[in-house]
Amino acid sequence: MGMLVTNTATTLSKQTDARVVRNPTMVTNAFTLTEESKAAETLKLKTSEKINDLKIFLKSYDLTSISTNELKEVGSKLYDNGLIDDNTFMMFISGDGASDANGRQTKMDVKFNAIALFNEKLEDNMAYFKTDRYSKPEHIAYITHRMVSANQAINALAYLGSSTASTLSIDDHA
Repeated sequence: MGMLVTNTATTLSKQTDARVVRNPTMVTNAFTLTEESKAAETLKLKTSEKINDLKIFLKSYDLTSISTNELKEVGSKLYDNGLIDDNTFMMFISGDGASDANGRQTKMDVKFNAIALFNEKLEDNMAYFKTDRYSKPEHIAYITHRMVSANQAINALAYLGSSTASTLSIDDHA
């Protein structure tokens, strides 16, 4: 096999297509919460006032049909209030991952199911780590923590956003 050597620069593109959600109707998974106190605990919400403020904010969002722009708004609210860390925030603002040739996000108003997206990202990464013998344990732990935290947060938000209770109780013993 021969090799052709040229002086032509190779064009590298940073373009990526939006991640296709395999199960767009998913509303429950291993991170689904069924207790209001657990949702509040997951997001480190300490007062009924903060819980109710977040619930009011979430009424404008459907996490099973949300755009990257909307997910950025939700993530920013959580991050600005100290409810998620910067690594989890990165999962929120990356949205569905669509970008142009220069690496800038695109299609930021296209709706997708964030509950399914976050869960599938975690599943796919876990499957990859099982086959990649070069993965370092510290990298696996770092990436896995970020994805688990994002899944916990998105499911806590889904519960709080759909909860009809006007106030939540907080378990002080937790």
